[in-house]
Amino acid sequence: MAIAAGVVIVATGCGGSNRLSPDAYRAKLHALNGEVSKAEGQAEETIVKARSVDEIVRALAQVARAHDRIGDEVAALKPPANAEAANELYVRGSHDLADEIRAVLPGLSALESPRKAQAYLGRLGNVKGGRELDQAVGEWSQKGD
Repeated sequence: MAIAAGVVIVATGCGGSNRLSPDAYRAKLHALNGEVSKAEGQAEETIVKARSVDEIVRALAQVARAHDRIGDEVAALKPPANAEAANELYVRGSHDLADEIRAVLPGLSALESPRKAQAYLGRLGNVKGGRELDQAVGEWSQKGD
């Protein structure tokens, strides 16, 4: 027990703030963005080719899970000090978007055809989570981080 506590104390005491360097932070965000883009791209492809409303619902549920997971991963990062606010905004936006996607699923499930579901999705417009994510990315871009 004492050995484990000593290891934790030594690990947390070394390395200062344990913040990521701007380059390491940028690289991590780039990798996570690739994961989100892949999940969204796969969902978009599924939605366009869907033969059932259930396929669309499953694809969107998967995107919501991806946004929650990515939000959790970004929350666990220790960003450079000048990126903290943007990091928090990104985390909130990612979770808000996941919640907004899940909120749409019951309405989609009630529709009788993939075409009607696609049209319904096309009318949803700009959502809060998406705006928060865009704002966070814009803040990172302005700061160069």
